[in-house]
Amino acid sequence: MTTRGPRGRRRSVASVLAESLAPRPEARRAAAAAAFAEACGWPLSREATVRGLGPDGHLWVVVTTPEWAIEMERLAGPIVERINARLGRAAVTALDVRVRRSPGGDR
Repeated sequence: MTTRGPRGRRRSVASVLAESLAPRPEARRAAAAAAFAEACGWPLSREATVRGLGPDGHLWVVVTTPEWAIEMERLAGPIVERINARLGRAAVTALDVRVRRSPGGDR
């Protein structure tokens, strides 16, 4: 879903959320999660979920498969840069990527 921004520029809901929540200290995790979704783009953000934001600035991300974990780690630098650009400050220092456990717990 997108909305029109200033001068007719199309913006995603994630972009609007990240911008709105960024200045609120109590909404750090939500702002980072919204910025993460926009920074990754739709295909990658479908495969990854933000689980938290540590006091050290590490964003905890869970992905669906080991292959997506490799891709996320490969793209971590540019993703962190985009997240911080959307938040307007260096709130995220790194991504900690984990693979989601299977429902049967056999991992």
